[in-house]
Amino acid sequence: MSWQQASARAAATAATLALLAAAVAHAAVPTQVIHVKLEDPSVDPSVKKMEIALDRHTVKAGRVTLEAVNLSKSLVHEVLVLHDPGKKALPYDAKNAEVDENRVHSLGEVGDLPPGHSGTLTLNLKPGKYLLFCNESGHYADGMRTELTVTP
Repeated sequence: MSWQQASARAAATAATLALLAAAVAHAAVPTQVIHVKLEDPSVDPSVKKMEIALDRHTVKAGRVTLEAVNLSKSLVHEVLVLHDPGKKALPYDAKNAEVDENRVHSLGEVGDLPPGHSGTLTLNLKPGKYLLFCNESGHYADGMRTELTVTP
């Protein structure tokens, strides 16, 4: 084998190993799961207001699955995900008592879960802060929202 053939074979082997290492590294990053409880006073007397309860408020960047369950006995709930607007108020439609979804950039949602139902949403999240909220009429104003922090 000539030195040119040996050099080409070595380069091809190095490229193959680099691709294999990248594939293994990508496969090694599992999807993180966040359990989301959608609650209101119909759930239990200890629940004083509508709320979104996460089993954790911080995850690493990458694939994140929200597993939402509506624990309410009487109300439909949902979960929308946005980049956290910080101190900037979300556009609110007072007539319908909800955030104007046409004027925000939703990253996705687990929509309209009847009492006792569940749903999932998987997103690829980058580092930053995110707002999770229910946009059923009156629920956002009632405080049914929480923050999620994604770290590098």
